[in-house]
Amino acid sequence: MKLSISTYTLFSQPIDEAIKQLVNGGWKSIELMGEGEHHGERLLEMDDSQLMSIAQFAKENRVSFGFHLPIKHFNPALVDKTTEEIWNNCLRIVRILEMNYVLLHPGLNPSVDNGIDSTSRFIKEMLEDLPKETKLAIENVPPAENVIGSSIDQLITIIQKVNDSRVSIMLDTGHCYMNSKEAFIQECGKAYNHLFGIHINDNHGKDDEHLAIGEGDIPFKQ
Repeated sequence: MKLSISTYTLFSQPIDEAIKQLVNGGWKSIELMGEGEHHGERLLEMDDSQLMSIAQFAKENRVSFGFHLPIKHFNPALVDKTTEEIWNNCLRIVRILEMNYVLLHPGLNPSVDNGIDSTSRFIKEMLEDLPKETKLAIENVPPAENVIGSSIDQLITIIQKVNDSRVSIMLDTGHCYMNSKEAFIQECGKAYNHLFGIHINDNHGKDDEHLAIGEGDIPFKQ
């Protein structure tokens, strides 16, 4: 089992400072959160030389990165020009930092079927762009109007449509509990054969609180 940590744990800090703090704390596998005006958005605004400095720091400390792609304005489920522009910028970052994987939320679409089809098509394009060794994880998301990917079944359908071994599921326990409180264990189990990793966090079933295990109601002991 490989343990990783997200820079989201230090979301109030600029992402470059968060990276340094986590590396100095002994972490060797770090997921970079591409969200937040004073956090992940700073990563998106960095020029190549700034990114290469982070890449060198990571190499010197034998640290590997994953990349949680932006959520705001990035919408594979209903692709527009902004989504494509964000992806092109993210691809630049992926290449310089030699990301092991990228992670996405499918996004929003009033039609579930159209949203799944759009996400599948866009992921295929992403895989063509990505280095061959870079994997892609799709995360189950919290409940919201028109959201795609709140159920594991929807993610599995996307994976089947893409039909590429590099694509799998990042299971977020908090999101899963919010969507399927009464059938939490069964819903998590659906992801097993497609599992890339697990975002472990706790909540009380209503809000995405990102609590430590034991601070919420999720039945982890089961």
